[in-house]
Amino acid sequence: METKKILTRENIPTNELQTIVNIGYKGITLQYNEEYYLDYIVEENTGMINYDAQEKNYTKNQMEQNLRALKNAYLIAKRPF
Repeated sequence: METKKILTRENIPTNELQTIVNIGYKGITLQYNEEYYLDYIVEENTGMINYDAQEKNYTKNQMEQNLRALKNAYLIAKRPF
């Protein structure tokens, strides 16, 4: 029987960062603030951590917040003037 592995990370998480995202959808330009953390890149096949490079990672709350912001941006951009 296979045992469950416990993943532990040695890095200290960065502060929450924000960036402005511009997306084109059906001729409408959507713009919203996206929130994320920076974390080290992990090779998915081997599980090795690359300490020289970082990438965006999202918590569950950040993903939900980003999706709400995208939906609101779409509703505002779609609104007739």
